Order: sequence, then C-alpha cells, then structure tokens
Amino acid sequence: MRSLQLLALLVLFASQVMSRPQQSSSTLPNDQPMANMNGLYTISNPNKMSGVEWNSDYTKRPNVSYFDVYTPPIRTRYGEVYWTMMDPVALPDYIIERYKGKVIAVVGYEADQVRKTDKGEESMPIFWQYNHHYCAWMTGAKSTVKEVDEATFRMKEEFGAFNNEKFWIPVEVDGDDGVDAAPEGIPTSQFISEANGGEYRKSFHGYPSGYAQLLYSPDTFRITPMQIDTHNRDHDRSKFIAGPLPKNAGSPPNASYSGILECPCTDRIKKVIDVTYAAQEKGSCGTPVTNATECFEAVKTLKVTPTSQPQIVSEPSLPSGCVIIKSQVDKSTKVYYNTNPSSAQCGGGNLFSGTGSAISNVTLDLSLDASSKGLATITMTGPDGVWFGVGLDAEAMENLPYAIIVDGEGAVTERKLGNHDPGKQLASSITVTSNKVVNGVRTVVMTRALAGKTADHYTFSPGKQPTIPFISAVGNTSTFSIHRFKGSAMLTVAAQNGATCVCNAGVKGSINGIGFGKNCLPEPYGDLVQQKNPTCWVETYQGGLHCCHHQWILLDEDQNPWEDVIDEYYLKFRFWYEDYDASVPTHKNLERVYWQTEARAGEYDVVKAPEGTIPEEAIQVITAHWQVKDMIAPKAGATGIELIYAGGHCHAPSCISMELYDADTGHLLCRHLPVYGEGNVDDDRFDEVGYLALPPCLWGSEEEGLEKPVFMRFNGNMTSVKRNNNTYTHYGEMASWQMRGVYI
Repeated sequence: MRSLQLLALLVLFASQVMSRPQQSSSTLPNDQPMANMNGLYTISNPNKMSGVEWNSDYTKRPNVSYFDVYTPPIRTRYGEVYWTMMDPVALPDYIIERYKGKVIAVVGYEADQVRKTDKGEESMPIFWQYNHHYCAWMTGAKSTVKEVDEATFRMKEEFGAFNNEKFWIPVEVDGDDGVDAAPEGIPTSQFISEANGGEYRKSFHGYPSGYAQLLYSPDTFRITPMQIDTHNRDHDRSKFIAGPLPKNAGSPPNASYSGILECPCTDRIKKVIDVTYAAQEKGSCGTPVTNATECFEAVKTLKVTPTSQPQIVSEPSLPSGCVIIKSQVDKSTKVYYNTNPSSAQCGGGNLFSGTGSAISNVTLDLSLDASSKGLATITMTGPDGVWFGVGLDAEAMENLPYAIIVDGEGAVTERKLGNHDPGKQLASSITVTSNKVVNGVRTVVMTRALAGKTADHYTFSPGKQPTIPFISAVGNTSTFSIHRFKGSAMLTVAAQNGATCVCNAGVKGSINGIGFGKNCLPEPYGDLVQQKNPTCWVETYQGGLHCCHHQWILLDEDQNPWEDVIDEYYLKFRFWYEDYDASVPTHKNLERVYWQTEARAGEYDVVKAPEGTIPEEAIQVITAHWQVKDMIAPKAGATGIELIYAGGHCHAPSCISMELYDADTGHLLCRHLPVYGEGNVDDDRFDEVGYLALPPCLWGSEEEGLEKPVFMRFNGNMTSVKRNNNTYTHYGEMASWQMRGVYI
C-alpha cells in the first residue's frame, strides 16, 4: 500500500516537471505480481476445430514480463471534455536501460482508468469518465512525437492524432545520445490505438506467439485521450444515474448511459452557416442563384465591382440566373439577373480578366488569354523600397502556394512557400515587360504561360477555376523575409465579351469559430453521402467531434452543476513484452492496417428510425468498399499482407455488429458481436450496464487455438458492414477497423 501511495506522489511530482518526460509509475521487476490486469478476455474467431482452447492469460507465455505506465493526472468537472496531447511519460528506468540500443517485443497491452485513494488504487467506472477514444505512441531514442500542420498530418494520419485544432505525428530524430541507428526494418516508434474507446478495458489487445510490435531503444510514452466527464456527483458507483443533460442529447429518459458521451451540440455552441458562391465559365450552374437580391449580393462576395447599377433583365441570349458581362471594348463590367429560362451556356471567348486586393497597398490584376497563345499577363502594385508578394490558390501559407515576390528594388522571383517559412525559390517562368515607380508605388507588369513550368508553379485554368483565392503580404525590408502586413482575398477572372455565371457553391460554416469540414467519400467507398447522413454537412450537423473540443462543456448555458467538484484520475497501461532475438528472428513486426467504414468522415450519426418501426427492424446499416492498398502502403518485394489482428471501434450503446469481407471471394474474414455489460460490478468491475467489450479477431497457429492468418493481396477488394440499433438518435458513432498484419 505504501508503495502505491509513494508512486502516486512520484507521478504528481513528475507532472510538474516540464523540461523532461515524466517517470512512469511502474512495478519493479522483482516484485511484479504476474497476472492480467483486467482479467481474461475473449476473441471473435477461436478455432473450435483445433481441439485447443485459446488462452488470453499473458502469464502463460514463456519469458514474458510487463511494466505499467500511468499518464499524468486528468482533472475535469461534470460535462467537460478532455482531449489534448498529454505531457510525455518516461518508461521505467530498468526498461530504458535494459533495451538501450536494443529491440523490445511488445506482445500486448491492457488499459484502465484509475484513481488513487487512501485505500489504494481503484478503477473509475466508464459511466463516470467515458473514454471516447485514445491515440498513443511508444517512442524510442531515435523518435519523438511532433505537432505539425494539417497538410503534413494528412500524409501520415494513420499513425497520427488530432483534436480538431492541433495535429501530431511521430518523427525520427538523430540526436547525439550514444545510441546507434536502429537496425534496418525495426521501427523507432509504435502507434497504440486498437479497440480504443469505451470498449478498451475488456477488449483484447494482444498478439499470437511470434508476433509483436517491435521497437528500438524504447524510452517514452505519449497519449492523446479523449475523455468525457459523465459523473453524476450525487450518486455512487453502484448504479448509473444520469446527471443533467442538454436539450439536444439523444439519450432517452432513464437510459443506462449519459447522452453527453455522444457529444451533442449544445446551446453553448455557436454555429455559423454561410452560402458561398463561385464563378463558372462553362455549361450551366448546378445550383443556380434564385433571385436578383441574392445575385447582387453574391457578386460582391466574388470581389467583382460593376461599373453600373445591376439590372434585372429577360434576355434569351444570356444564360439564365446571375450573370457578369465584361466588355473588352469599353472596359465595363455589368451584372444582370436574367429571368429568361434561357438555354444559353456560361462562357464564350478566350479572354478573361479580374482584379483583387487582400491588403490595402498590394493589388493583383490578371488578364488571361486562353487561346492558342496560352498567356497570362500579371500586374502587381505595391509600396516601393520594401518587398511585396502574392501567393495563388491559397488562403494561408500553410496551403504551401506558388508565390510571386517583388523585392524593394523591383526584382521578381517565384517561390514555393513553406508553412510559415520562405520555402524555396523556383526556376523563373516570368518575363517582366514593365517596372515603374510613381509616387512611391511600384507597378510591375509581367507575362508567363498559363501552364505552370513545373508542378510547383501554379497553372491558370480560367475555364475551370475562374475564382482564385490568394494571399498577399508586405515586408519591412527590401529583401524577402518576415512580413509586416498580410491578408487573404479572392479574385474572379470573368470572361471578356462572354457571360460569366455566378452559381451557388454550397454552404460553408464554422462551429465556435472553427471551420467545419468533412470528407465524406461517395460510393463506392462509403454510403453516408447517399444516405444524406447529417454528419457530412454543417447545416445538419447535430453532434460529434466538432462539438467536443478540449475543455468544452457539453451542457446548455443555464446548466452548471458541481462546478467546483473535480474528478482526478489517471489512465493506466500495462505493456506485456518479450526479448527480441534478431538471429532467429523470434518475432515478426506487426504493421498497422487501418480503414473506416464511415469512409474518411471520421464519425457518423445513427439516425432515429421512423416512428412505429418495430424493434427488430430498428437497424441502421452503413457499408464501405476499398482495396487493401488503400489502407496500407505496398512494400517492395511484397504482394500483400497476412492479417493477424483485427479490432473494430464501435460505440456503446447502439453497436450491433461489424463485419469485414474479402469482396473478391465473399469470404467473411471477421465478425464482431459486442458483449454488453449486465451490471454485475461486484464480480467484474468492468461489467457496467449498457457498456461493451468488443472481442477482436486473432489469427495465428492451430497450436494456440487460432485460425491460420488471412492473406490479402494489395489489389484485393474489401467490404465492411456496420449495424447499429437506431431506436434512438446517436451522434459521433465510429466504425473503424484497427488492424495489424505482416508483409508477405
């Protein structure tokens, strides 16, 4: 008991030390009680014909040991979301020393959430502190976890984590630490996220003999947990009673779960919805502007300034709806709302022009000749004596745009900008035809081909992209360096002597000032778009990750219970490991294999069944179709992968099943049927009513009571089917496959 209290004090002390990773609270090797932390587990696909019963007891493995890691403390009030990168935690000294410059074989792990009391350590009920999901890493001497921009994150997102505002990925480092480089083929970091939600405590996270997550010179643990405080402070752990709920919670009265664990959008959440518009130079509008008032306001958003008062006309020679006409002869720009149901098409002619300004003292003018000449005439004005520039097709530097920079002496260069860094200079594709200074204002006229000289040079496509977002900036010095002023705007290159149509480009919005964006892939990848699932559009979004940021309170503004009653607890991980011998080798490294049934949407809504639906038919089904190479990068010399572990991610309380198929053969590879708790918490502390465990599928040897591994070629086709009970509405549901396999 004294050792646990001492360890708790060590963790609390270390959480205040920011200059180095915290030392984990861990049992030393000579006093480890060898036992599973959370009891025994089940899997979904035992080999019943093998005559051997699969055993989840880690201690039955030869030469296995474990160490425990505690996160820094988590402190929340009722209704609060905790979702951020926690401070790093150093692995136990004996692990770091034993495996310095060597390889550890992690053969499995267990997880729990615990608080530390005068009587010792006790598990926190899942209905007090709900784990929505977690993403964690074990890193080594040659790696770390780094915050990056979203574009960089998307390149490696299957190994990364985010919280809607920040993004993190593992990166390799090569410091002077006395440790040699990792052996070829041995990872320097490992991602940990299997069965990583409310199901995490009683879902198995282990591997068969001969397989492991290999890691070179391990030293640190990092985690981004998403926890939601659902603890009703007026009731003890013997039975769940919901605390106050916001009006938008989807849970019914007397439910066995709290509706706030599904992240409802409360009235504290401010949603802004704007209709956006775009210019179009070909065909006709997919969604037209429907009235003159909307037309004249829409033109303003495109930064087009008419030279005369907009007019309502009925003209069969013009496209119907909202139209911009630029005259090459008298240089006029006229705006019409045409009520005639005309069949005339947008566009006409090969000349296009437009002017825009993102900040007051820098102007960009484009004249584009889309004839056989394929020539762009670019005019930029800005202050003399300091540099100024524009970046095309961008709203910020993080978009990494092509830029044209004019320095204080008038010299012109082209660059590929970095994310808040100068990027690199490009080969010149510009010819300067005029460079003059009048009254302290420099005007540079230049030409270049419409088509970019390289992939890093912007290509002008007036017929396809008549509206161009751009950024501009002015510096303090003559040479290109940090900017003094910056801004972003858009420019519309309208057809000269032709009709530029103004079309409704859809809705764009934000939630609490943070831009809303969803990547709901269409069929055949997924069917959320076809089903019109509310999660895909800001105007129908009701709840989920976008309403669940770190330290947000999932209650309405008039609700403020137990404001000063704080829960403090820790996430606890037990890692089971073995020694790795490269001369045999003793273990094959398990690669991460990942896909979402919700097809990159990240979540979806379980939409309530129509009133009167009988319970047996209150089932919502979503499907996804993809290829193996979509979820793991092909490797030279390999033709596919052998699947060893498949763990789904399926939230209580609506999860019915998850199924994974080889779509080429129709063979069912894995079926998850959740095991719901019945409330026998006196016998099993994890048996909370309505919460679940999700037994994974595991493949290995018949001698272990397992099915043989499943081979999947890279160009093989896959199908996933997810079923939920939709008697009631549920937000933020997930259906990802978090798997492990080896290259073959």
